[in-house]
Amino acid sequence: MRLFKNEFIWIALILIGLFFSSATPYSDQSIVSPLERFDWSWIEPTLANVEFDYAGKEVSLDTLGTVGLIEFLMRKTAHFVTFFALGALFVKAISRTNLHAGLILLFAWTLANTVAIFDEYHQSLTPERTPLLQDVLLDSSGAIAGVVLIGGFLLLRSKRKRGKRAGYVALR
Repeated sequence: MRLFKNEFIWIALILIGLFFSSATPYSDQSIVSPLERFDWSWIEPTLANVEFDYAGKEVSLDTLGTVGLIEFLMRKTAHFVTFFALGALFVKAISRTNLHAGLILLFAWTLANTVAIFDEYHQSLTPERTPLLQDVLLDSSGAIAGVVLIGGFLLLRSKRKRGKRAGYVALR
């Protein structure tokens, strides 16, 4: 399956997935009903410690309930992980050029942020969806983590491979 080793295929799949996800009203993609089928009492003591503000609203076990809080955390984790992957894939794609490593990382992060901004704008056109600056910041955090961790690793690895070949003299 060489096709799936190409980062451009993965970038396209993620972008298509983001487009359809942003175009879907919340009521059509809510996972509260399936989550309600499970017994979450085992995690409630841990979730009782979760309390923070997100977009001006309190996020806690008291305000959202067990299933609501789990869904919220799953959705926000999906934001972070999706843009983590997108940032890393952008680094891999852009590293095919002869740009300086720092510019590759910066350009990849900028592209991922641009996608995040347009994704939130697209949500503003969808019923029952709310575009949030906090989601863009969360996406941007995921992207910078993917760019620095995975992208940096890929660039270091490729630099070392090139470095070993440079100056190599075969003895005869």
